[in-house]
Order: sequence, then structure tokens, then C-alpha cells
Amino acid sequence: MKTLKNILSAFALVALFTVNATAQTSDNATVTASATIVGSLTVTNVSNLSFGDILTTDTPTISSTTADAGAVSVAGATTGQVMNITIDYPAVLTDGTNNLTFDTYTAALRNDGTNDATGASALAAPSGTQITDTYTAAATTAYIYVGGTISNASAGVAGNTYNGTITVTVSYN
Repeated sequence: MKTLKNILSAFALVALFTVNATAQTSDNATVTASATIVGSLTVTNVSNLSFGDILTTDTPTISSTTADAGAVSVAGATTGQVMNITIDYPAVLTDGTNNLTFDTYTAALRNDGTNDATGASALAAPSGTQITDTYTAAATTAYIYVGGTISNASAGVAGNTYNGTITVTVSYN
């Protein structure tokens, strides 16, 4: 009887430790999915950068913070969102045969919905023929102004018109 009692006690002890030694075999966590709807962007030419009539002895410069600056509007931005700006400038203005060097690029931003280059803030300095910068949208419409210099008008031919394309790209960060 004593042996049976010892055997039953041993089984009880083993059962007790077996229950306490059971490992947790599963667990879980949650992940929240979310999205923020932002406004659709529209970038539109407001005014071209026009140097007008120049002499071959000129080195005309138009600053991005003057009324003569080229301009685009950026409409539809969601206020408070960080925006990326990339401006690609041509290295030359061309008539198809002859080239004028176009350089000393500048760009400025007016982020309060007002179209006035004289109150705009300068954007980053160019790297090569490109300016990149960011801004936080303070209004649903912003204006980006561009300027530059024709540094070798002497390479021009009288009567010819010289053109190049400046591309302004704006996207959400």
C-alpha cells in the first residue's frame, strides 16, 4: 500500500510539473493600415522667362525674385504636406544651329498663394543644371519662379531667336 501511495505521489508530482512546463505555442499582434488622401497636383506655366531683345555684347541676368522671372503655379497641394521640387534647366538656349550658354540658375518659391516673385524665398543652389528642394505646403497654391543668365550672347546671330526648356516638377514627399 505504501508502494502504491509512493507511486501515486510520484505520478501526481510528474503531472504537476508537466502542466506547469507547457510552453505557449502561439501569440499575435496587430498592424494598422491607414492612408491619407492628398490633393491632386497641377503644375501650370504662368509666365515664360523672356530675356527680350539683347545685344551680342550683353550678359543679361534675370533673377528669380523679380517680376521678369519665369513662373509656374502649383495648385491642389494639401496644406501641411511636404512637397519635392525639381527644376531642370537647359545648359544652352539654341536656335537649332547656334547655342547661347544659359547658366547661373536661380529659383524662388512663394508658398502663401500670392503670385508675386518679389516676395518669394530663394530655393536651393543648383547642382549642375538642376535645382532640388522641398517645402511644406502652407496654402493650396504656390508659385515657383525661375531665372538665369545668358553668359555668351556674342555667340548669337542677329535676328535669330534662341530657346530652351525649363522643366519644373513638383510631387508629394
